[in-house]
Amino acid sequence: MTPGASAEAGLPPPPDGLRLFSSDVSAAAPRQGDFPGHILASMNLELVSDQSVRGRSFLCEDAKGSVGHCEVPPSQVRSVRPPSSAPREADLCIWLIERGQLGIEQDHGVQARFGAGSVLLCDLSQPLRGHWEHSRFGYIRPSRQRLMELLGHAPPPRPRAVETLEHLGLAPFLASHLEMLAAHGAGLTPLDLETVLGGIFRISETLLRSAFATRPESGSSHAGDRLEAVRRHIQRNLHRHDLSVADIAHGTSISRAQLYRLFASQDKSVHGTLREERLAKSMSYLKQPESGGLSIGAIAYACGFSDQAVFSKLFRQRFDMTPREARACACATPS
Repeated sequence: MTPGASAEAGLPPPPDGLRLFSSDVSAAAPRQGDFPGHILASMNLELVSDQSVRGRSFLCEDAKGSVGHCEVPPSQVRSVRPPSSAPREADLCIWLIERGQLGIEQDHGVQARFGAGSVLLCDLSQPLRGHWEHSRFGYIRPSRQRLMELLGHAPPPRPRAVETLEHLGLAPFLASHLEMLAAHGAGLTPLDLETVLGGIFRISETLLRSAFATRPESGSSHAGDRLEAVRRHIQRNLHRHDLSVADIAHGTSISRAQLYRLFASQDKSVHGTLREERLAKSMSYLKQPESGGLSIGAIAYACGFSDQAVFSKLFRQRFDMTPREARACACATPS
């Protein structure tokens, strides 16, 4: 794929110093030499699949590094060993899984699974082995020179080849920028494209600084980060009536045993926390004037309760009033 291909794909000409590669594969493509394979190969990763590649991929490169999106079929992914026995230089990449799922085989044999919306830090200097479902992901890969400028030294090895960054406050903002680039990047002028890429690099660099900041020696901070990530996952998925402990563990890439241990020192269990978050969300809806047109049943359903009678019973136990009484109180309170 050459930079000139960007014009054929309908993308704007790149600004000076920016190289833009693009592929819009609408028909079956060979496994060898396909664009997603090329992108992963640039990260010293090999994609192995018996299915053809379809969909759009693109890659933007400049002195700061590279930003891109890639669609991959169900496939195995693994590190490609360097030709010599010399250790690899530190090489970091941030991935956003937009669709599908990535499973990673950890050194201790446990599978870590990351679903749509996951923002991941990948240490490409470490061996990596896993598998993709039919997926699409965006990524940012700073140049080694930029990494050295950011951190002031070569990045030290990470505890794992792949770890989540979702506990960091800027992670959802970076995800939003990448998703917007994928959806609307083709319509940007060259100057606008350069501006958007600059913003993506700035956010990703701040995330990397936070990820490499000195952490307390005790494990309490890490457990607190995990707990907060679980709570955020629960809040994002309150509408799901089938949300279970297994789903929560799966969605936050920890085992059920680890999940139960996280909540062992809390005042509520995992189940209790899920119920409390659902009831709190329903109370919030009932207090909003703009929700006045919604029935009690619709609010219950939106908060993950499939049975209105069960919802009303739990609501009364928690707030000592019925949902209708809560709505009436909110309406009677002066704004």
